[in-house]
Amino acid sequence: MPTNFRWLEQNMLNKKFVIKLALLTLVVTVAAFSVYYERLSSTISKVTETLVFPELASEIGSIRKITIKNSQGSQKGSFTIIPEGKHWKVLEKGGYLARDTAIRETLLGLTELVYLEAKTKDPKRHKKLNLEDTNLKTSKATQIILEDDSGKILVDSHFGKRVRNLSGGTPSAYFRQSNDAQTWLVRGELEVRGEILDWLSVVLLSIQRERILEASFQSSNQPTLKLRYNKDMERFDIQDLSKDREIKSRYRVLNVGTIPENLTLKDVRPARLTPNPNLRSVAWQTPDGLIVTLKLAREDESDKRQWAHISAVTTKNAKEKVKDEARNINSKTRGWEFWLGDDVIKRLNETPDTLTKEKAAD
Repeated sequence: MPTNFRWLEQNMLNKKFVIKLALLTLVVTVAAFSVYYERLSSTISKVTETLVFPELASEIGSIRKITIKNSQGSQKGSFTIIPEGKHWKVLEKGGYLARDTAIRETLLGLTELVYLEAKTKDPKRHKKLNLEDTNLKTSKATQIILEDDSGKILVDSHFGKRVRNLSGGTPSAYFRQSNDAQTWLVRGELEVRGEILDWLSVVLLSIQRERILEASFQSSNQPTLKLRYNKDMERFDIQDLSKDREIKSRYRVLNVGTIPENLTLKDVRPARLTPNPNLRSVAWQTPDGLIVTLKLAREDESDKRQWAHISAVTTKNAKEKVKDEARNINSKTRGWEFWLGDDVIKRLNETPDTLTKEKAAD
């Protein structure tokens, strides 16, 4: 190829390179500006956001009543939570202990809630946003009412559908003041808890398997089941097991042994029944001297629910820390009976016969 053509070709290649480089620089610049603009817009948005309840943060200390209302057609019902001493109680559950985190997170979430965008103010369109008045049987809204010690209403609002933030940011929801047809899209970390169970202090026992020296399951009409935790094998072994029988499933045995690791209530009421000796009773004992007893009761043979009575004591040599643990358990359980759910009742009623089988002949 002649020298002048080589020079021309090289020159054209250089020009293409420069053009590509310029285009690449432009793309990077646009991308950088886009990120900057997005951050700037976010900052401006935060600055101009309006709190839904601007005075609430300064009024939290005066709140003396939280009412959660669902429609009469809803199984969730309506309920009231009030402070008593250092804790809050749920009136519709006989004054049982409320969950402190639910109170704290709800009040904090309300103080930080901000308006995003005005929506419809046509009551006929409230149903689509789950913002119908809770007095209507068809309503799917959850109404939150906060009152102070003088009975003044600080918050009275309906909360409807939640809106997912696809970018993973702060969630939003549809909302309106109860006495106003105007609806809004609001943003905040508020979790609207419409179920009464979400407000109850549900954890009854939290005894890790490694602490269980022995667990004894008894009833007058069923074989006794005794379990002991084997730390070396990290499993529960059935005590006094006949030589001609073997365990069907190690998982099932473990499932029974770990009942007290995270025992939670599904319902609670003031105790009114007497434990039935024909129903299961369990005693869990730890090496450090804690003994927890659970006894079942029910109204009559037709009653599908078996209610648990739970209590704790300690041995004479137990340290003060263990005695405090027993006192803490009794403070939550004394005077109450608990529905633990079908799954736990089934696990409590396991026996050596249900957990084992005859050994196969050699």
